[in-house]
Amino acid sequence: MVNKENHFRQGIKNIPEICAQHGVRKVIIAPGSRNASLIFAFTAQPDMECLSLTDERSAAYFALGMAQQSGEAVALVCTSGTAVLNFAPAIAEAYYQNLPLLVFTADRPVEMIDQADGQTLRQSNIFGNYIKASFDLPVETVIAADLDYCDRQVSQAIDTAVSYPQGPVQINVPLCEPIYTALPEFHSKPKIIKTLPAKQVIDNDNLKTLQQDWLTYKRKLVIFGVFPKNECLQNLALQLANEPDVVVVAENLSNIAGENIITQPESLFSRINSLENKDAFKSDLLITIGHSLICKQLKIYLRSHRPSEHWQIESSMPYVDTYKSLTTVIPGFATESIGKMPFGNTECNYAEVYSTEFQNVKNLHSNFINSPFRGLGGLLDLDIVSILLEKLPSDTTLHLANSTSVRWAQLFSARHDLTYICNRGTSGIDGSMSTAAGYAYASKQPTVFLTGDLSFIYDSNALWNNYIGDNFKIIVMNNNGGNIFRFIGNKELMKNSLDYFTTPHQVNIKSLVEAYGLDYLTCNTTENLAASITALLQAPKATVLEVFTDADLNTENYNGYFQKIKTN
Repeated sequence: MVNKENHFRQGIKNIPEICAQHGVRKVIIAPGSRNASLIFAFTAQPDMECLSLTDERSAAYFALGMAQQSGEAVALVCTSGTAVLNFAPAIAEAYYQNLPLLVFTADRPVEMIDQADGQTLRQSNIFGNYIKASFDLPVETVIAADLDYCDRQVSQAIDTAVSYPQGPVQINVPLCEPIYTALPEFHSKPKIIKTLPAKQVIDNDNLKTLQQDWLTYKRKLVIFGVFPKNECLQNLALQLANEPDVVVVAENLSNIAGENIITQPESLFSRINSLENKDAFKSDLLITIGHSLICKQLKIYLRSHRPSEHWQIESSMPYVDTYKSLTTVIPGFATESIGKMPFGNTECNYAEVYSTEFQNVKNLHSNFINSPFRGLGGLLDLDIVSILLEKLPSDTTLHLANSTSVRWAQLFSARHDLTYICNRGTSGIDGSMSTAAGYAYASKQPTVFLTGDLSFIYDSNALWNNYIGDNFKIIVMNNNGGNIFRFIGNKELMKNSLDYFTTPHQVNIKSLVEAYGLDYLTCNTTENLAASITALLQAPKATVLEVFTDADLNTENYNGYFQKIKTN
């Protein structure tokens, strides 16, 4: 019996149908030639939303922002060659944020690699360290076995990306000539293979052991790491925070807040680390839930005051021993383990020790923020963050660029009616604005991006697309360089080479913004700051507010803040 031959691009035609059957509805396409048949296939797929972004690095971060917003897989398509490498930073970020990106990389056939042909490089498993898996499709699908293999690989790739823990996968697509050829009119009804989601649950015997241990330890410190907004975790945090033997710590990027929850750990632990009686705050049991924290002072404290036990839950990476005290990794969701602990069985007042000191910190923070002499007559980054957090409407998403933006925001109590996001997977500045733009496009809800000037300029191609919505607002704190290095570096050591760290520039941000077609506002006086932020938030179109601040005063202000917290 002779098998009927298929069209040599039937497998390509089937790809969008398989994606759709798996629930994938959005694809970001970077233009090119080698990926022409992929473009033809995706743009012909009913109900598939296709967006075109020219800069591959920005496109990948844009897709990452869309995945952040929805939690669903987003497809990425690019041509061969260095276009593929330009996806890499966002893919690494997606890997450490556990976001499902389906990365379709067009390629030359294997016999053309390293043969001096245009736009060729070794693409198979090119993102090897930063993806869950890599898949190579057959060059042609004329033979039925090749078509079946192609369909199965695509299904497996999508399944891998969306299975817990989620993450990016690469689907490398070698394509032979002719590039510009019509695809089959119809898909071939490809077989769809799916893995049913399975929930990891701790067994009853181990749960009983944890419950017994819970009663043994009288001083419990629970730390929530970076997490998307999650009402189950929020309720668990509130429940834990009502226990007198439990202290709950959650930075704003944990998206958890409430009475008795410490949401300013950098300020609090800066003070604790300066006290003589540091041991009073030491825990017997440390519980970490989710990803990492920014808070350096907390890390310093826990590494020098290690608990007897450290339980880790809901971390996609096993054996994450940030605080050098890990003893137990607990599978499954925190609500299924910590949520079943025997609450209400203690007379310990451990939480009161923290509550007293945290109230001192909050008072010192408020006094410093409201001091009329703090700014010494100049506009400060801290003022921008303070007023912005006061004025942001409920249900706004606040995207924070890395470096100073996210660190300033850490000094303020988290608002539960806001969503906080920052690319802390790899903590780079390179795609923060593209990520925020993608999130804003997907959410259609008010989205504000707070950034420094270098992060803004670095990722200015984030505005080079047709998908910047009126709901997207940007504040640029322009202190003419990378001010973070003034905060964290050694002033005396760096004095002769400071410019090589801070890289001051002559970029006219107003001209850059207007070139991309956005509205522009500016502010350079403290008196006009509140009105300028209000005008930005009420602007009918996508708008950038550039606020000029003084780098030297910002440094004095930052150091002065922590000096106030530590010494009063």
